[in-house]
Amino acid sequence: MTALLHSHDADGAVGDSRHRTSVHVRGGVGATRVDVEELLAIDALLDGLRGEVGHLESTLSAARRDLALDATWSPALAAAAESAVGDALDGGWGARRLGEEVLELLLSLRHARLLYEEAELAAHARPPGPSLVGFLRMLLMPHEAVFSVADRLTLVGRLPGMEPTTAFGHALDALGEIVNVIHGDDDLPPDGIALDVAVRELGEHGQNVFPWFLVPGPFVYDGRKIDPAALTGAQRLVIPVVAAFHGLTGRRPRAADDLTLTVTPPSEVPAPPDLPAVVDSLHGIHQDHGADPGTLEVRRVEHADGTRSWVLLLPSTQAMVPGGRNPVDNLTNVETYGGMVSDVEIGAAEALRLAGVRPGEAVAVVGFSQGGLVAMRLAADPLVRLRYSITTVVTAGSPVGHLPTPAGTEVLHLEHLEDPFVGLDGTSNPAEDARTTVSRSLATGTTGLTRLEVPPSDSHSITEYTRTARLALDAGERSVAHLAERLADVTGGPGARVTATRFTLERG
Repeated sequence: MTALLHSHDADGAVGDSRHRTSVHVRGGVGATRVDVEELLAIDALLDGLRGEVGHLESTLSAARRDLALDATWSPALAAAAESAVGDALDGGWGARRLGEEVLELLLSLRHARLLYEEAELAAHARPPGPSLVGFLRMLLMPHEAVFSVADRLTLVGRLPGMEPTTAFGHALDALGEIVNVIHGDDDLPPDGIALDVAVRELGEHGQNVFPWFLVPGPFVYDGRKIDPAALTGAQRLVIPVVAAFHGLTGRRPRAADDLTLTVTPPSEVPAPPDLPAVVDSLHGIHQDHGADPGTLEVRRVEHADGTRSWVLLLPSTQAMVPGGRNPVDNLTNVETYGGMVSDVEIGAAEALRLAGVRPGEAVAVVGFSQGGLVAMRLAADPLVRLRYSITTVVTAGSPVGHLPTPAGTEVLHLEHLEDPFVGLDGTSNPAEDARTTVSRSLATGTTGLTRLEVPPSDSHSITEYTRTARLALDAGERSVAHLAERLADVTGGPGARVTATRFTLERG
């Protein structure tokens, strides 16, 4: 479903009564069907209209030049005519303004179409699995895979979206600009969708680096069952790499008996009034808001009727080098991505135990980026499910489309089409009754300005995801409202007392 919101609803700017395509909601209890063919037809009509408006703008500009040349013959008439042409060209609803509006509407519709096409592909396509032929082809002709993946990566033409500071950065930025010229800015998919396509292509080829076709069936690694048939191509590429890292470094979660949790004294915090406030609370566990590296937070909610519930807040990646003292690192990213156990997942489960969560008490897990990955894995872990009742998971900017929906848990995903990190899963989130995805384009959102380059600092930020949660909630879409109410039952409302305890994870 597509929700339409006024242009001023999240910016504080004066509205002009125009509407923007702002958020797209898929799955959940209010799921609706979208006719992609109809979107494609409207796309073609808008593209044709854009061409006509461009032709009108050129004609009016030429007329203005001609009038300037003829002004000496009849200055008064020429001035009146030039004023009329100027209004038609630059007036409040002149050709230029109309062209901008058509482009913005076209991009909004095009991004929506690409989003739903990707969702349809994820729902119905069955990518090829590993095989002997694929393994031999990769062994003998690896350049084919390189060229194929590189071709898909050229669609990620706007990813730099930042100010380069090094020679390599300038070269990458220049390459992106060349790609923009070749493809055309308005034809490039948003970075999140473009990376979905590239990662899927990488997985289809990369899975044949290891002879998975020789693996007879499910196996257990670090206490977790892994079924090769249920993996994506990208996971089949990642798992052998992670296993090799474990073997070479000796650093593996189930052997990490030196993982320590430092507990800070609990403190009382206000109960978040709504879904956006819950997402915004993720700020507090990050270093740029004063938290120690490796911090997660458990909130005990004591309700007016005497019952208790719990909220677990999980952070995004903090350490780029894998296997260091801070487990909120890229090793946890690839472990969790591949379906393996990670130190952060172990630490989060231990934090719930130390906080005093009792069996049967409702738990909501909220995570940003890596935190969303860990949240999905934690909620699906059989041992965790035996002890804790994780009723709700909320992820923001997390590549989790390849992960199964935990049984008995309802999930809300917040994603930006321009966020490159959400595209790392190589697929769209499944549209299921218990799983709702809210997608928003920052390029054509509610600012009234078309932004063809959206830097990751904007697209992958808690601040923008809080804003997206607000837009989705204000739209009144049934799936989002249902998840928000379910979450509020856990996070607390009027009269609830909320106590937060922070745990800092550290490897020895």
